[in-house]
Amino acid sequence: MKKALYTLPLVLLAVALCLDSCKKDDENTVEPTPYCYISSITLGTLTRYEASTDENGEATTTTVTYAGSYYPVAIDPIARQQEIAPGLITGTIYNTKPLLVGTDPTIVPMTITGEGDFYTRPIDDEMAWTPFTAGNSIDFTTPVVIRAIATDGESYRDYTMTLNIRDNDPEGYAWEQMAPLSSDDSWLAGLQERRAITWQGGIALAAHHQDGKTYLATTTATATPAWTVVTATGADDADTRTLQGYNGQLWLSTPAGTLLQSTDGQTWQAVAQTAATSVQLLAASSKALYAWINGAEVCASADGQTWTPVALEGTASLFPTEGYASLSYTQTDGTPRVIVAGQTGTTVALWNMIVAADEPWPLLTRTGDNSYILPWSTLQEVSLMSYSGKLIAIGRGTATFQSADNGLTWKEYTQLALPEGPAATASEHISACATGEYIWFFTGARLWRARLNSYGE
Repeated sequence: MKKALYTLPLVLLAVALCLDSCKKDDENTVEPTPYCYISSITLGTLTRYEASTDENGEATTTTVTYAGSYYPVAIDPIARQQEIAPGLITGTIYNTKPLLVGTDPTIVPMTITGEGDFYTRPIDDEMAWTPFTAGNSIDFTTPVVIRAIATDGESYRDYTMTLNIRDNDPEGYAWEQMAPLSSDDSWLAGLQERRAITWQGGIALAAHHQDGKTYLATTTATATPAWTVVTATGADDADTRTLQGYNGQLWLSTPAGTLLQSTDGQTWQAVAQTAATSVQLLAASSKALYAWINGAEVCASADGQTWTPVALEGTASLFPTEGYASLSYTQTDGTPRVIVAGQTGTTVALWNMIVAADEPWPLLTRTGDNSYILPWSTLQEVSLMSYSGKLIAIGRGTATFQSADNGLTWKEYTQLALPEGPAATASEHISACATGEYIWFFTGARLWRARLNSYGE
């Protein structure tokens, strides 16, 4: 347990002494406790500046206000637990939905609910503590440290609060937390190996749960998603990272080589094979399923039962069959493509096929300069997606990568760098996909989405 009195200004010492004096004078005073925490924060009325042009063509600025209470504020669930000894950890606080462009960060009123007395200071000034009362306006030009002090005058807990404001860069992104929102409970909690895909205008997510079962979560609306989560009966032994959508059905394969199919994501059945003894799903297009058959060759199937070898243009031994990512997408010119990417040995291999061409599946390779190869081993648990005319790769790190030439060259995508909230910890399982105007990122028990600013507020 830390001692707050050694680091706070003398005014806090006076508060502690006053509390002690009152306790002695009043036998009915509640016994001081070491408990201190923040359970919720609500933003008050916010100020926004809107730039426009008057009738004379001169620039003008209009000041407007709006309700900050519509923008949820998340508190690190671990730091919210009362039973953790105060002062041993610090918490993080942030608004899950970015505030409007032009919001003034210097005057942000808010209300804090929790246990103890609260004090604030800028993150870069350890001596600028200010007592907090409900409705106080805080300057969030830099992150703010909020300290909760227990009634024993000694125990405390620190939180660092950041304010996310949407910028006006049309190529920038705004991240919004979709789950959990008002509580610590999340339908993603306990989900381990997972894969998210675009499905019937929405999203399908398959994942193993720590209870040993496989679950399938789906939503058909991405602007205001309502998720349906079901137990995937008959798919407990499936490799959830092989999830594919094809011909109006969902498909999975097992490590033992059994192909599974479902029309609703809840009931799964094994698909009888004409000749194959082992099927490992790789990808799917509007035309066929693609799989590693009998541990020997890449094949395609229109029905999941009969498989035909696919000609490969490149070194077949470099076709990834473990730890790979796949994507079916359509270019802006209407050309459908399928990508399978991964790392074989020390070689990062990306195979990109034009679906309608009926030509060999080519391996995209670069000679000489290797600085634009996708850093597969650095990203870890890579998800590929097509969004706003480019390919995007998201993994465990905060850096994301983009390709404007169908995967031949990759560059770091700084506009889509993951902030602290969405970024995954070392123990969290992740997956991502894109559909409509949004990129969806499933990380641990949290669900985030990002949207290009050019789509509007």
